[in-house]
Amino acid sequence: MAEDLLQSIKQISRERGINPDIFFSAIKEALLTVSKKYFDPNATIQIEIDEHKGIIEVYVSKLVVKEVSDPLAEIHWKDALKYDSKAREGDVIKIHLPGETLGRIAAQSAKQIIMQKILKAEQENIYEKYFQLAGTLMTGEIRRIENGNIILGLEWGEAVLPPKELSPKDSFRRGEIIKFLIKRVFSEGKGPLVLATRYMNDFVAELIKKEVPEVAENIVKIFAISREPGIKSKVAVYSTDKAIDPVGAIVGMNGNRVLAITKELRGERIDVIAWSSAPERFIASALTPAEVVKVHLVDPDNHVAEVTVKDETLSAAIGKKGVNIKLASKLTGWDIQIANRKSESGEEKQTKQ
Repeated sequence: MAEDLLQSIKQISRERGINPDIFFSAIKEALLTVSKKYFDPNATIQIEIDEHKGIIEVYVSKLVVKEVSDPLAEIHWKDALKYDSKAREGDVIKIHLPGETLGRIAAQSAKQIIMQKILKAEQENIYEKYFQLAGTLMTGEIRRIENGNIILGLEWGEAVLPPKELSPKDSFRRGEIIKFLIKRVFSEGKGPLVLATRYMNDFVAELIKKEVPEVAENIVKIFAISREPGIKSKVAVYSTDKAIDPVGAIVGMNGNRVLAITKELRGERIDVIAWSSAPERFIASALTPAEVVKVHLVDPDNHVAEVTVKDETLSAAIGKKGVNIKLASKLTGWDIQIANRKSESGEEKQTKQ
């Protein structure tokens, strides 16, 4: 029984990446507690585990004497013969916990102890491994779906992706490999300790970073992102190298890079915009795909701007259900008001959003 137990501990330790000493100390604690019911509770009980030979020993040591003055430390020589037929006065003998008792204790306590230690050790490992990875893009397989929560396999443990952390276009099945962002890592809990997200703006930023080397190398930087998950994202970028076109770097040749990101976002459209320190230029770019004629900073202190667009691009400027202008306002930090202009006559009329 002891040999099987020790082999099981070694195997679990290798599979789970948990130090076997954690299990051995727990087994010692359990054996010490229970063996006090067999020995005098005041006796000095010794527990030795030889993991190489697969042997567990639980015993008390006593000095063989003719006259016993300290029962906890001494044993009469006649009684000593029951444990060691060669025992003589002056010898120190070991009185072992009977094998069947040891086996029963191990059988009763081992499973519970090991499972408790596995859970605690795994939680500590997961926390230490993933706490510093918050905000990191990960890839994982969907192991199961429970009450709408997607459970993802990690190298160690699992991550949970709740419905509120999904984009409206996200629809997955068990076995799929998906990307996600580590949002938060909890130190303890009953379920997965790693909270995942595909909803945050940072998820889009990390997808871009993974797909675009210039962003990963900090040659092209993301200034801001505004997003309506499942519908559209607007990404403002700039370059630290004048020779590099930031928008072109994100879009890629024939749009291959931005298309790869859009595919991961299940078809969510991405507008890539060149950031500018000049508010007028930035606002005009943010309203893409509308054609902007003029930008007037109505109230620079409170960041209110009025934008004139050609009539034929008015609907594009506003977007379906106002999404385009809403995202442009979030991206720039300006309250954008639209004034459409009849391109053929030059007349203007105000339309405030």
